[in-house]
Amino acid sequence: MPDIDLNAISQNVLWGTFLITLLLGVVLQKSRFCTMGAFTDIMIMGEWTRMRQWLLAIGVAMVGVSLMSSSGMIDPAKSIYTGSRLTWLSTVVGSLMFGFGMVLASGCGSKTLIRMGSGSLKAFVVFVVLGLSSYMTLKGIFGVLRVNTTDTVFLTLSSTQDLPSILSTSLGMSKASLQLLLGIALGGALAVFALSKKNFWTVNNLLAGFGVGFAILGVWWVSGVLGFVAEDPNTLEEVFVATNSGRMESLTYVAPYAYVIEWLTFYSDASRKLTLGIASVGGLVLGSTIYSLVTKTFHWETFRDAEDTGNHIIGAILMGVGGVTAMGCTIGQGLTGISTLAISSFIAFVGFGVGAVVAMRYLSWRMLPPPCEPVLASNHSNYHSNTGGCGMPLQIASHTDQFGTLGQITPLDVAEIARQGYKSIINNRPDGEGGPGQALNAEIELAAKALGLQYAFLPVVSGRITLEQAQEMSRLLEEMPTPILAFCRSGARSTNLFMLAQQV
Repeated sequence: MPDIDLNAISQNVLWGTFLITLLLGVVLQKSRFCTMGAFTDIMIMGEWTRMRQWLLAIGVAMVGVSLMSSSGMIDPAKSIYTGSRLTWLSTVVGSLMFGFGMVLASGCGSKTLIRMGSGSLKAFVVFVVLGLSSYMTLKGIFGVLRVNTTDTVFLTLSSTQDLPSILSTSLGMSKASLQLLLGIALGGALAVFALSKKNFWTVNNLLAGFGVGFAILGVWWVSGVLGFVAEDPNTLEEVFVATNSGRMESLTYVAPYAYVIEWLTFYSDASRKLTLGIASVGGLVLGSTIYSLVTKTFHWETFRDAEDTGNHIIGAILMGVGGVTAMGCTIGQGLTGISTLAISSFIAFVGFGVGAVVAMRYLSWRMLPPPCEPVLASNHSNYHSNTGGCGMPLQIASHTDQFGTLGQITPLDVAEIARQGYKSIINNRPDGEGGPGQALNAEIELAAKALGLQYAFLPVVSGRITLEQAQEMSRLLEEMPTPILAFCRSGARSTNLFMLAQQV
């Protein structure tokens, strides 16, 4: 038997993972791939573009894993996702927590690293808090709680929990045949659905879907082929070199946060080794940084106010605890795990979506101004305003110290808006929507400019926000003098635009 150089194999695994994730960081930064945005775009805009990116990536990964498995290249049963014990309650609770938390924290684990690489100090705080909370859920106080509560509720299956293993007996087919058939059928169906819209065929969308899918497959190959040793000379057992779990791994971005913090903290301890997960974190951040520097989009970002800080910290804790409890994040379970056709990964995918929707409804409720009955703007005007029916001159909902929203205003309200310190106004309500009682955009603009305020007209039809409008709102928020006030009929459209603008 030839000598096996585990150190050389480890170096190959680490460098292979690092290079793949470095390229992935560039792809994610360029394409704006975002699993949280996939859910929120559908909820707020009815826009499926980013969900199609995600589904295309899942389809590519499913088909790829089925082909690699059928050829004997890798064995999905040797990953952490396909064990025979289905901890369904942990998966449900953890995925709901993660889905809710990623909305509060402005992105999932991978998005946090991308934002951190482009200068977001907010994302750095999320990284630290998520890393600590995931470590505490792996080995600390949250871990004890997890093991003694949700992990005690499980189903023990007669086979591994991947669909091919579960269905092979009842259908009288071999697992290998079902792995190939289901992988190609399900993955192909998702890819066809994603590609069925002609307007989806753009460079960014195709780069996101195929790029992310092939990155998952690339790291499966690095771990399952390049890093596989059939007989470790030290233990005489098979081993997947440079993995934290000791099993075949691909990309996930919760537990590796904890491993990064542990490695940095105990760096002088020679027993602490670099692993695939740690390398994947470094590659993603560096790829994002390189792209943002080359395209001159790198900029420092910090918290808007105390509430924004609190939301991100709470969101990071929920992601750290929830991600470990669910055994993965929207990348780990929602792409890597689901590519193995594991039952728990499909459950987690639904949980992420439900958690995200609940969080979006919570934030929308939290940001909306109090409801007010329309009243006459003044004794000298026939216009109706939604700003004076609660016993106060203007019911401005201050989402941050730099941005607020309001219901319909009139030219006479502009002086009070200026007096309260606002430098810019964005009108998100189309002219004529409210009939003759609605002040015209041109009249409000004239009043604003007469007082030296910046003004923009970005009309949005209720319930029909588009991605282009969210992108334009993002540009206005970046370029207009602050503080900025946006208004529509009730403030809801402006609030939703503001939330979407944080994600595009």
